[in-house]
This record gives sequence, C-alpha cells and structure tokens, in this order.
Amino acid sequence: MTEARIAELVDRAFDYRGYVTLRRSDGSELVGFVYDRSAAHLDLLDESATRRTRIPLAEIADIAFTGEDAARKSQEIWERRKGKPEPRETPAHGDWADPGKVLVLVALEHELRSVARALGAARRGSVVRGRLSGGEVVALAVGVGGGARRAVAEEHPRLVVSCGYSGGLDPALRPGDLVLATTVRRAGGDALAAPESPRLAAAAALDGLRFLQGGLVCATSAAASPEDKRALARDGALAVDMESYLVAQAAGEAGVPWLALRAIVDPLDSSLPPFAREARPDYFWPALRYAFSGPRAALRLVRLGRDASRAGAALEAALRRLVPALAAAEAHR
Repeated sequence: MTEARIAELVDRAFDYRGYVTLRRSDGSELVGFVYDRSAAHLDLLDESATRRTRIPLAEIADIAFTGEDAARKSQEIWERRKGKPEPRETPAHGDWADPGKVLVLVALEHELRSVARALGAARRGSVVRGRLSGGEVVALAVGVGGGARRAVAEEHPRLVVSCGYSGGLDPALRPGDLVLATTVRRAGGDALAAPESPRLAAAAALDGLRFLQGGLVCATSAAASPEDKRALARDGALAVDMESYLVAQAAGEAGVPWLALRAIVDPLDSSLPPFAREARPDYFWPALRYAFSGPRAALRLVRLGRDASRAGAALEAALRRLVPALAAAEAHR
C-alpha cells in the first residue's frame, strides 16, 4: 500500500467515531480508538481505554473501520425516542444549519488540556474554542469554587457538559474508567437527576469504552483517603468530585440540559498525596517538592502520574465520541 493511501486512512481513522483495526507490516493487529496523529505516527487507545500505543506510519499495512459509528447510533436512539425518523439521506453528523453550542466546563487547567487535545484546538488561557461535526464547542476552566453560573449565562449553550477527573467510590472502578452521571448530589444534601435524552445519547456514544452509569457525589473538599471515600459511598455513589453539582445547578437554573462525565484517577483504596488534596492552578512545584521528600514519595508520585495519564487518555477518547454525537442529537431536538 502506498504512503499516500496510508496517510489517507490515518486521517479517516482520526475523524472516525468508532474503533478501528490496525494491521501492522509484521501481520499483528491492534484494535482501538485513534485519538491523535502526526505526519510520522498515530496514537491508539486500546479497547479497555487503559493503554496508549504510538505506531509509526511506516509500520502500518492497513486500517479497517470495524467499530460501530457511535454518533450515528446515538442519533438513531434519539429518533426512536422522538418517533420521527429522519430521511435516509440525512447525514448522521455535520452539515447541520445550527447544531447549537456545547459548553464543556472543567475545574482545573490540567483538565482543560485533555479537553483541548480531544477537540484538536488550541488553548488560550482558560478557554478552548473549536468545532466538531459542524457544531461549536467552548471549553472553560472555571475553578472548583464556582464560575459555572456565569459561564452558562455568557455562552448561551444548548448543552452543558461537566467533565474532568474524580475519585472512585465503587471498588470495581480503576484508573482510567469513566462514570456518566445519572444523578449528582451534594454531600449530605439534595440530588439533581441528569436529563434523560442527552444522557442516553451520551451512553450510546460511549459504547465500547470502559464506563459505568450511576451517581456522583460532590464534596466541598478532596476525598483524600480510603476512609473519606467510603463515608461518601454509603449512599451508593460511584465517584466523587467537587464541581459537577454546581454545574448541574447552573444549567438547570438556565433551563439548559446537562451531563456530567468523570474519569477516575484515584480508586477507592488509594490515598492522595498531601499536595494533591487542594485545588491549585499548577501542581508542578508542589509535586516536585514532594518527590524530593524521599524514595517512597517519588514512587507514589510516579504511580499518581501514571493513573492521571490513563484518566486523561480515557477522557480524551470519550470527548472525541461524545461531543459530535451530542451536537447531532441537539440539532434534532
């Protein structure tokens, strides 16, 4: 196969919303989701969303598009619920006259970097603006303490997505697993139910990734120890974060549907190091000081970095599927 044909397949795979099967020159095969590429290689996230592999283009013999198109599937579910099927010539995504703006809200800058990579867009300060499937996407880092209400009021979105990293409360969840919220609840307080239609579209788009649907509990401080997490898990929540409730509340007040999607960094039985227990604009210097405190601290930091990398890769893969599917679904409301 020619280099030009391989380059064409790589570009198609990068834009595809399902799994591909990549065959190497040595005959081996890899199945996964292409989340990045360059002139010399592509990056593949495997089916379990836990391992990333960089493959030089020179080693690629062929690429087959073997996975289901998640955005098309989400639209079909949407159409069945509405009872008004679209004409067959209508595309599943793209070319919509006004698909509406999707507003993605994260708390911290390092979460925003994952969103920027997923959208293939440049980050300008605390803002990322881009387009997927013809729809506008705006991502903002609004901090832990608030900012969601103002962001919703200024951007006038048709859908709000709260996303980022979280701690696991269910023992089955491992680093890199995803949680799509059915409800978000303040610790010791009331709960907000996620709007059903966009959640169903999101679940269809995420099919094939490692994710669970269930409750999120939103704490006012980091759940740093296994004991903290077990106390929060008593009501059956799957994961804990510090901002999804505020985002859902702001969207609900504005009459805008919302979703909450979290990627697990620290599972139930793990503890966060002291520097990670507070929200900071930048963790580099606190992490460096912690690493130099001793070999055990350095090893612990390496493990945390590995787990955060898995969560970031999973979040990127999820958003690459999720945003086009939701933009298409919103266009047909």
